[in-house]
Amino acid sequence: MRESADSYHSFLLDLVHEAQEEERRRIARELHDRIGHGLSVAHQQLALSEAYRASDAARASAKIGVVQQAIQETMENLRQLTSELHPRTPVKSLEKSLIGFLEEVEDDDVSVVLDVSGDESWAEPWVRDEAFLIVREAVRNALTHGSPPMVLVRVNIAPHELSASVLDNGRGFDPGAVRGHGVGMTSMRERAELLDGQVLITSEAGKGCLVELFIPLKRRSRGRRDV
Repeated sequence: MRESADSYHSFLLDLVHEAQEEERRRIARELHDRIGHGLSVAHQQLALSEAYRASDAARASAKIGVVQQAIQETMENLRQLTSELHPRTPVKSLEKSLIGFLEEVEDDDVSVVLDVSGDESWAEPWVRDEAFLIVREAVRNALTHGSPPMVLVRVNIAPHELSASVLDNGRGFDPGAVRGHGVGMTSMRERAELLDGQVLITSEAGKGCLVELFIPLKRRSRGRRDV
């Protein structure tokens, strides 16, 4: 009986440890994708405001407005993250959310094309929410690290699958050489896996990068919404 009790106790400890590890990963994803993103946008727009200050005062002022909005949204995300009393509200429209994001990070030196097709009602609200965060992270990575002249974002929602791709013609990289695969890359993959989906990343130094997302919309496991 003592041996059985010890074995069961060890089993319970393993379950607790696994739950703690998953919660750490969840918090890391939320901090990176929500708080980190807001700070990144604010920093970028401040830099653009400084660049435009001498030549275009009105445009510089508009960038400051974007900074203020980004900081307000980051503060709200932080409140939601630190309190279970303020659950996150999923995005109502994936296309509108992506358009809003692209307007936040617009750059005269980069052409970003967005193409969304299909009926968004085929995807549950939390699926659209996770897809938005994954696509947003892929675009942000392309703009921040790839320095591409062009980024093409495509989203297709069919009855059986939500698929998306982010293709850029920037400097590219060797995915195998990224230390720890990067927080952003790990976050994208984890979010997709929680919905039984997957993220594929194809890149090569000097040849741009392609990020592909696939999320099945039928026969998903129930109760997977835990991020």
